[in-house]
Amino acid sequence: MLSVPYGRAGAGAVAHLFPGQGDFALTPLLRMLPAVPSLARELTEVFEEADPVAAEYGIAPIGPRLVTGRPLSTSALAAEPAGTVQLALFATSLAVHRALERDGWRAERLVAVSFGEIPALTAAGCCSIADGARLACRLGQLLTGHGGGMTLVGAGLPVARRLLTEAGSQARAVVVACVNHDGESVLSGPLDALAAVERLAVVNGVGARRLRLPFMSHHPALAREAGAFAHFARGLRLVPPRRPVHSVVAGHAYRPDSDLPKALSACLVRPFSLPAVLGAALADVALVVEAGTGATVTNSVRSIDPRQGVLAPVADGRWPAGPPDPQRQARSAGSARSGSPSRPDLGVGHGGGAAAGAELSPDAVDVPTRLRVLLGPGRGGDLARLLSRAPDGTDAAGTDTAGVDSAGADTAPHRRLIEVAAFLPPAAEVVADADLLAVLGEATALADPALHQTFLSHYTLCVGSLVLLGGGPDPVPSADAAPGASEAPVPGADLAHARTKGSFMVTELGDASSHLAIATEARFDPVRRLFTLHTPHHRAAKFSSVAATGLPQQAVVCARLLTGGRDAGVFSFLADITGPDGRPAPGVGLSGAMPLGALPLPYALVRFDGAAVPYGGWLADGAVIDAAGTLHDPQPDHDARLRRTLGCGAGLWATLPSAMAALAGRSAVMVLHFSADRRAHGRLAPGAPLLEYRVQQQAVVGALATAAGLRRCARAALTAWKEQRAAPDPDRSGAAPGADSSDVATAMTFSPWAAVDRSLALHKAHSTRTAAELIGSLQHRCGVSGFLDRNRLSGYLGLARAFDNAGGDNTLILLDAGRALAEEPGHRAPGGGGPRGPWPAPTDPAWWPHTAAALQDRLAADLRAALARRTKAGHRGLDLWNPLMAQALQLGEVQAARLAADAATHPGTAPRDLPGADDLAALDGLRQARRLAVPLLATGVLEPAALRDLSAAVDALCERLRPGLADIAAALDPGATLAPAPLDGPDPVAVLLAAHGGPSGEPGDTP
Repeated sequence: MLSVPYGRAGAGAVAHLFPGQGDFALTPLLRMLPAVPSLARELTEVFEEADPVAAEYGIAPIGPRLVTGRPLSTSALAAEPAGTVQLALFATSLAVHRALERDGWRAERLVAVSFGEIPALTAAGCCSIADGARLACRLGQLLTGHGGGMTLVGAGLPVARRLLTEAGSQARAVVVACVNHDGESVLSGPLDALAAVERLAVVNGVGARRLRLPFMSHHPALAREAGAFAHFARGLRLVPPRRPVHSVVAGHAYRPDSDLPKALSACLVRPFSLPAVLGAALADVALVVEAGTGATVTNSVRSIDPRQGVLAPVADGRWPAGPPDPQRQARSAGSARSGSPSRPDLGVGHGGGAAAGAELSPDAVDVPTRLRVLLGPGRGGDLARLLSRAPDGTDAAGTDTAGVDSAGADTAPHRRLIEVAAFLPPAAEVVADADLLAVLGEATALADPALHQTFLSHYTLCVGSLVLLGGGPDPVPSADAAPGASEAPVPGADLAHARTKGSFMVTELGDASSHLAIATEARFDPVRRLFTLHTPHHRAAKFSSVAATGLPQQAVVCARLLTGGRDAGVFSFLADITGPDGRPAPGVGLSGAMPLGALPLPYALVRFDGAAVPYGGWLADGAVIDAAGTLHDPQPDHDARLRRTLGCGAGLWATLPSAMAALAGRSAVMVLHFSADRRAHGRLAPGAPLLEYRVQQQAVVGALATAAGLRRCARAALTAWKEQRAAPDPDRSGAAPGADSSDVATAMTFSPWAAVDRSLALHKAHSTRTAAELIGSLQHRCGVSGFLDRNRLSGYLGLARAFDNAGGDNTLILLDAGRALAEEPGHRAPGGGGPRGPWPAPTDPAWWPHTAAALQDRLAADLRAALARRTKAGHRGLDLWNPLMAQALQLGEVQAARLAADAATHPGTAPRDLPGADDLAALDGLRQARRLAVPLLATGVLEPAALRDLSAAVDALCERLRPGLADIAAALDPGATLAPAPLDGPDPVAVLLAAHGGPSGEPGDTP
C-alpha cells in the first residue's frame, strides 16, 4: 500500500489532536450539530458503520440517539454495557476529524493521546471504521473489568512523585500515569490507594479531582489486559498508516514497520508525559485542532507553549469558518522559527552534535543525534542534555549545573539511572529495540562509565533476562496463594522505569569467571509452591553492585534449582534484594562496600539464607514443576539449560561493542585535538608540531583508524543480533541464541560463554581488549593530562578493562572459541595454508582480511594436528588439552581478529560520509598485523621482509590521511557535546585551572 514519506510537516501545517478518555462530553457536541452541517453528516456516516459493530458487544445503536437531538449524556452511556462510552468517543472523534477535513482543514499530521490512537489510526487508513469500533468496544470491556480509577492533581511530575513518596505504603500501587503539563498530572491505581493520595494532596494544598472513569489505565497492573488487547488486535486487519501518526505514548511517529497491536496495547500499561514528547509531535505545526469534544489536551498544549496555535472547536463552540489561509499559516510557522514572539522551534533539541535543522539520520555516529532519532527530538535532546552533566553535577569547565542530583555518591548512579529512565519507554521495550539499547549503551558509557555499568545491569541483563526467559503460571497454585501471585514476572512499573534498581547476579567470588559451577541454591518447597535461595558456603557469595542501600533493589539471581531430591540445573530467579525502604530483604545479607577503583560503584558480597522467591519469580523459560515437585524442562540437559539461562549475555555482547567503539572514537578525537597545537621540545627539531613525529603520528592517526574499525565491528555485531531475534525462536528446543550448531555438543569446556553465541562473544572479546589497548596508549600519549579524571580517559580505560573479565571472561571465551574451531568436524584448511588468489598490497583494505584468514587456517590446522596426535597417544581431558591451551588461546584471538577484519571491510558496515574510509581500514589492519607479528612469522604466513615492509605502508597511509584528519575526526566523534573534556579545547590547562580554582591567564593579565 502506498504511504506518504514520514517526514516533517511543512510550514503552516495543521495537526489534528485525538484525545484520551479523561475529557469526553456530549453536550458541546449536541449544541454544535445544528450549526455545522458537515459535522452532522460525518457523525451520521461514521455511526452507520460503527453501530452494526455495537450489536456484537450487546450495545444499543448510538448514532440515531445523537443525531435526532434527543438528550443524551456520557453519564447515561456509562450505565450501559461496557464499551458503550468508548464506542461513542471513538466515533465522535473520528467524525470531528472528518468534518474538519471536509471543511478544508486537512491534517498533515495526526497526534494521538492514549485512547485517541484508535480513531487516529482509523483516520490514517490503518483499519476500517468497523474494526476501529471493535477495538474501542473491546478496550472498554477489558478496562471496565479491572477496576481502579484515575485522579487529576494540580501539580507536575515532581510534586506528584513527592505525594506518592509521602503517602508511603498506602500509595504503593499508585503510579503517575500521565503528565499533562508542569502544573497537572494524572494518577492511576486502586480506589482506596487513590483516596489516600487525594487526602494527602488536600493537606498539602494540591488540588485533586477523581476522573469519571470506572477503571485505571496507564498502569502496570494491566499487563494481562494489555496482552489480551494485543492478541485481539492481531486478529484484525491493520496496515501501515497512510499519513504520519504521532503517538504521545510511544513518543514518536509510527513507521511502516511498527507493530501496531503492540503499540495499542502499550497504552494500557505505559505512562506518558506530554511536555516530554510535544516537541517531536508538533515540529513545524502552525495550528493544532482537537478532534474531540473536550479541550483538556489543547489546554495542556497552551500551558506547555503559549505561542502554539491551538483550537478546540467543539468545546469552545467555534467551528473554523472556511479553509485555512496557507500564507497566514506559513507566516505563523516562519515567525516561530525566528526570534519574534511566537512559539519556539520544538522540533530539534540542543544537546546533540547536529546543527539545528540538520537531518536526523539513524546512521549518524553522533550519539545525541541518534537519541533524537530514536526517542524523538524533544525527549532525545533533553536526555542528551541530562547526560552531558558530569557525574559530580558540573560541566566540562567545572561549573555547577542546575538541577544537580544531591544524592550521596553511594546511590548516585541509581539516581542518575532514574533520571535517564524518565525519558525512555518501559524497560522491556528498550530491551526489545536493539538500536535504542545500543545507543543508550554508548551514551551512558561516554557520559559516565559507572552509569553505563548500572544501565547495562538493569536493562540488558536484569530486564533482558525477564524478556528472554519469562516465566509461567504455576500449574499447581497453593490454596492460600494471593490472586496473581504465581503469574510470570514482567517488568512492573518500578523496574520498568528504574525506580527499583535491577541487577544480574551470576558471579560468585570464590569461583569467579568460569560460571560452570554456580553453587547458589534455589530450593523448591512443593507445599508452599515457592523457592528459597541459599548460599551454601562463603565462596558462593555473589559479587554485585548492591551496597548502596536506601533505594529498592531487585536482582535476577542465577542459582542451581533443587527439587524432588535432585539438581535440576541453573535457572534464574527474580528476587528482592532490599525492601521498599532500601534495607536488605529477609534472608538477604549484604557485606560492607568493597571499593573497586577502576569502576567506582558500590560493590558488595551478597549471601542468601532462605530468601523467599514466589513461583512467579522463577524465570522458568517453559519449564514447570508438578504437584509432586518434579521438574519438566524442555531443555535436554544441564548444559543446554545453562546456555538458556545465560542467554541474556548475547544482548550484552551485541551492544557492548557499540559502547567500546564510542569510547575509542571519543578518546581518539580528544587526543588528536590535544596533539594538534602542541609543539615538541626535543633537541632534534625544537618547536616542531608534535604530529610531525612519526611515533606520535602513528599512535594518533592509527587510533582513529582503530576507532573506525571498532565502529564497523559494532554494526556487524548489532546486525547479527537483530537478525537472530527476528528469526523463528529455536531456543526452547535447546539451541542457544545464535549458537553455531557445532558449538552445542562440546562448547562448555572452559566456560559457557562461547556456547551461548560464539561470534557475538568473540566480538565482545575483541572490542573490549582493543578499546582498552587503544585508550591506554592514548592516555600515555597525553602525559599527566591523560590521567586526570576530568579528561575522561582514566574512566574510559577502567570500563574497557573491567569488561576483559566482566560479561564473560575474554580469556575463557577465546580458549573455548579456539578449541571449538579445532574440533569442528569437516574443517579443512585451504591449500597452501591460506586463501587462494593474489595477495593484495598492504595498503589495500583487503590485505588484512586475506592475511587473517590465512593465519587462522594455519593455526587451526596446527592445533588440529597436535590434538589428533595427542588423542591417538591416549591423552584425555586436562592431560590432552593442557599442553595445547596456549595454541587454543592464540587461535581464539586470531578468530576474533578475523571476524573483526571481515566486519571492518564488509560493505554492509560502511559508515556514511567517512573520509578516507578505505585507508583507515587498511591502516587498522596493519596495526592488527603488527600486534600478531609472532604467529604471522611462526606460521610462515608472512616472511620477515614482508613484516618489515609494513612500517613503510603504515607511514604512507598516515601521510595520505593527515590532510583530512579534521574531517575524519568530525565524522568519527560520537559525543563531543555529550562528553566534552578539557583535552578538546585549544588551552586545556586554562580549563583545568579554572575548574580547580587555580590562577588562569597570562602574567600581567590582572592588575
